Amino acid sequence: MLLNKYTYYIFICSAIILGNLFSQNNSISGWVLDDETNTPIKDVSVYVKESNLVTSTDVDGYFYLYICPKCNISIEEQNDFKEVIIVFDLIGYEKKFIQFSQLNNNTKILLKKKSIKLESTHIHDEYMYEEDILLDSKELQENIRSNLANSLSYQPNIGVVSFGTVTSKPIIRGLSGDRFLLTKDGMQIGDLSQTAIDHVISLDMTEVSGVELIRGPRALFYGSNPVGGVLNTSIFGNPKSRVNKFYKNIKLGGESFNEGIFGNLMFFIPIKNNQLNIYLNNRETKNQTSPIGTLANTYSLTSNYKIGFTNYQKQGYINFVIENFNMDYGIPPSEEGHILGVDITLLKNTLQVNAHYDISYGQFKQLDIRYNFIDYEHQEFENDVDYYSVSLAKNTHHFKVELLSEIMSLGAELEYKDFIPAGFYWTPNTDETNVSFYGYIKKNYKNYDLLGSFRIGHIIIDPKPNYTSYANLEVDEIIKREFSYISSSIGFEKKSNKWTYKGWLIQTMRPPKIEELYSDGPHLGTYAYEIGEPNLDLEKIYGIESIILYNSNPFNVSLTNFLNYSPYYYQMTKMGECDEEMVLGENGYPCSGPEYDFIEWGSGPGWLYMYDTKGVEALIMGYEFNLNYTQHDFSIDYDFSYVRGENLSFEEPLSYMNPAKHVLNIGYDQNFMNYKLRLSKIHSQNRLGEFETYTPSAFLMDFIISFQNKRQAFTLQFNNILDQTHYNHLSKIKFIAPEPGRNLVISYKLLF
Repeated sequence: MLLNKYTYYIFICSAIILGNLFSQNNSISGWVLDDETNTPIKDVSVYVKESNLVTSTDVDGYFYLYICPKCNISIEEQNDFKEVIIVFDLIGYEKKFIQFSQLNNNTKILLKKKSIKLESTHIHDEYMYEEDILLDSKELQENIRSNLANSLSYQPNIGVVSFGTVTSKPIIRGLSGDRFLLTKDGMQIGDLSQTAIDHVISLDMTEVSGVELIRGPRALFYGSNPVGGVLNTSIFGNPKSRVNKFYKNIKLGGESFNEGIFGNLMFFIPIKNNQLNIYLNNRETKNQTSPIGTLANTYSLTSNYKIGFTNYQKQGYINFVIENFNMDYGIPPSEEGHILGVDITLLKNTLQVNAHYDISYGQFKQLDIRYNFIDYEHQEFENDVDYYSVSLAKNTHHFKVELLSEIMSLGAELEYKDFIPAGFYWTPNTDETNVSFYGYIKKNYKNYDLLGSFRIGHIIIDPKPNYTSYANLEVDEIIKREFSYISSSIGFEKKSNKWTYKGWLIQTMRPPKIEELYSDGPHLGTYAYEIGEPNLDLEKIYGIESIILYNSNPFNVSLTNFLNYSPYYYQMTKMGECDEEMVLGENGYPCSGPEYDFIEWGSGPGWLYMYDTKGVEALIMGYEFNLNYTQHDFSIDYDFSYVRGENLSFEEPLSYMNPAKHVLNIGYDQNFMNYKLRLSKIHSQNRLGEFETYTPSAFLMDFIISFQNKRQAFTLQFNNILDQTHYNHLSKIKFIAPEPGRNLVISYKLLF
């Protein structure tokens, strides 16, 4: 049925394409690149001088500008384009003026960096981009998978924790949960994906145009605890991307290991000084396969739509977005909980308002005002019943105001959450109010760029006990908690000839989550019975990082070292004693010890481990090495990453550390065709934390063929060509099944 639906979409779009194929217009297109590095520059304003015709470059530096002969442009003869001036403008670069007659389609425009401060430019709302990892649309197209974690799995020190591929989520440098921030166009996504392994990220990769990982002082602009960084996704339909004609975008694809199929439609509709964006998407996957067979109850069905309206003004814009995201998916069955599996339904509705204005107020050149309302609900069903066992609902109001400039930025943020659990999950209804103020500064001193940031906040967590007694918590312990926190970071950057040196110190404070404080009940999707600790205090983490880069064409080399220390690092751990994993005791239950560490629950003769929240002294350290060689159309890129965690309280390894990883990419580009061979070696993991088991090493080979021009993009991914049986150390179901074997991913994108 879904296939028939997209066959219909293809038919309609094909008719539109054929109708427009031979139409003539006056347009220019091309790429804007940095004059020194020859790398793409995004968000460059491209416009006709003294007119309202404007567009901007995407993450590939690509732009397309349609010039209507009847449009109001300042030339004597409307059909004569010889004197039309095209302007290329971005803060930090010299403005460039080029006559229309001197430009061709697919031309390359080189911009030079400017050493002095520039005036603000048209529709540009971010000054402080200093990404560690930046994936543009081309790289995403070459590696796109069904979710964010799997699409990034080849990146250094990014692991994947999962209950199957549908529920995959990233772990960065051994840091999980909200120790790194996950944002969507700079705003937190607003789901529960960073609170539990079974909660999916409410984001479909077909709407993502780029991904950046932000570390260092600027990360505090997004939250109080980004010691692992900020993983920010750029979304198609961003109000900065203004079009001058009606654009249609269709994307179709699928992958073989789960018989997955997806498709979306995007419309960009200009209406005078306004623009309407429409996004429609569906994705369906069946049970995933592996070299040893099919993994039951690992299906998914996703649908979402988004409508955005933007009014462009002389000094900025105001933007409104409504979005609906629905997903049904399964957690595979296991003797450790539910022999029939668990079904989960997710529903998220979002209302967003964004306003941006160019201003002149002291140092500040831009004002951003943003508001998000998110209505989120997550329901868990035992596979053999039609009523939910657990429901987790959350309403979030998120408001922020920011003043921005090249050298200084300030912001204020207010967030209110109403957490409403139901079913067999006895955590109380809880209100959470978080107010914070933050700032960032960049100052040049004796050839050094000095960086600094801070975030000061206060959070109130107010539970409303709805029972006179709880299974494991005392009612008199369930009280209002308040936390004041200060996070800060200082750093530097120095460039000397071909060398660049970076480093920073960061200190973060993380208030405990509601689930860590007041959980009391079964969490079916994680095979766990979770018990909170109402007396938790702020989690503090201190981090240091240094980076050395050498850039000399055709070679580029970088080495990164990092170390994070926490005197009290919170983690959910199994209760009781267990001498050996999965050993049956006298009563027939696994790991029976002097203390109860399980509870009978679930379908059939099921049982759940009992978990509680503990704090330990922890140390996490590691390094990352990159070597890149690019010569003409040929490139070699090698990454090695390593992370090590220590539980200093018990003198044993810290859990959830991703294994060391080598990734070698060999690429060849010819015209619009790209070929890439990727070889990955994942080391074995024999440094085992609490309740972890050994994971053998793996060698994987992928081959990618892609085609991309200004209108079309087509990609074939041949993953795990050798069909190797391999296991993900961070998978919670590796004792049930290995990772997928040989897999073919196909994606096709058409812009017209």
